[in-house]
Amino acid sequence: MSSDGGVILVKQADDILGLSRRFAACFRDKRHPGFVEYRVEDLVRQRIMGLALGYEDLNDHDALRHDLIFGLASGRLSGGRANCAALAGKSTLNRLERSGHKADRYCRIIADHEALATLFVTLFLDQHEHAPARIVLDVDATDDRIHGHQEGRAFHGYYGHNCYLPLYVFCGDHLLSATLRTADRDPGKEALADIRRIVERIRSRWPRVRILVRGDSGFARDPLMTWCEDNHVDFLFGLAGNTRLYDRIASLSAEVRDEAATTGRAARGFASFDWITKDSWTRRRRVVAKAEWRHGNRYHRFIVTTLPQGMSDPRHLYEQIYCARGDMENRIKECQMDLFSDRTSSHTIRANQLRLWFSAAAYVLLTALQRLALGQTSLETATCGTIRARLLKIATRVTLSVRRIVLSMPDMFPCQHEFALAHARLRRLRQAI
Repeated sequence: MSSDGGVILVKQADDILGLSRRFAACFRDKRHPGFVEYRVEDLVRQRIMGLALGYEDLNDHDALRHDLIFGLASGRLSGGRANCAALAGKSTLNRLERSGHKADRYCRIIADHEALATLFVTLFLDQHEHAPARIVLDVDATDDRIHGHQEGRAFHGYYGHNCYLPLYVFCGDHLLSATLRTADRDPGKEALADIRRIVERIRSRWPRVRILVRGDSGFARDPLMTWCEDNHVDFLFGLAGNTRLYDRIASLSAEVRDEAATTGRAARGFASFDWITKDSWTRRRRVVAKAEWRHGNRYHRFIVTTLPQGMSDPRHLYEQIYCARGDMENRIKECQMDLFSDRTSSHTIRANQLRLWFSAAAYVLLTALQRLALGQTSLETATCGTIRARLLKIATRVTLSVRRIVLSMPDMFPCQHEFALAHARLRRLRQAI
């Protein structure tokens, strides 16, 4: 018996995407071939599928290694030595995650971090048959609380605890980058390296695509904005308010305040103007201001952008384009709450970065399953956690015989129609490869 009958859908999506195979190709295996029972691809697939099915800890795999449905999904149900389980245990997977810079007695599998970082952008490009005219790259950092004495441990004043500060880059619901950073470094200054790498990779495949980089005020840093302007990349960043900016829109603020006082309802107004700081910016840039009064309180906001005046009016630019970046925070919550990307409890940053990438790969796999097989169903816009609970967690009986393997599922379960439709769609796609 198994509670994870839906893993066969995840396996089909993995075969179509080639995720486990391509992820494993970013490792160098220095083990002696004669003593190897579990290939790197087997270990990678087992870890990613475990996260996708809700098993966050390596300890879970001491039981999962005997799960027949997981063994079937890994292709190892009838293989291996007689005295070995179908899948690897926690100790073997731990040696994979603790991949070092070079091989030693206890670390024989070496991860190529540069190749892994590039892989997520390549997967994004491969999922498009044609180059889009324009894409939006959302960049944001979040806190990853730590409780031990991990390498790089630092206190962050805004969040009020010791944490890492991973930096994510999304394009819609596609994850392009997940970089683990320490909390004592400004992500706004360090985002340039990730943005440059991603843009160069995208333009090598799509040279004419227009790119807009979008983020909050933490990324309105002159080096990043200057690089975007010099490389024909548009940006739209929040801008922290200050006395000079408030004075610049004083007349607009007074008009909005009077309107709110007269009507008794919230009122807002917008303005656009060229702006330069006293010493932190090297050139003038377009700033859009939103002046809002509500319940007698001021709620003014500012954004800075390269988008020209004639391209979009200030209200549309703020309300429809900039505010849309808030959806990225839902994607980050999925990675952390549904796929356990905040479980960075290893001692070294390198091992924790690899853990973050495993969670990112599980997110890519589940969102690919959603795009490939769940369109026009009740799960078309569901979160990864909802897909797992309603589509993947299905009680299944596995019966082995000499000639065949039979999977017996309940006659009725809530998403039976969605499961059958997803299986049929994935089967057709797999046969077309």
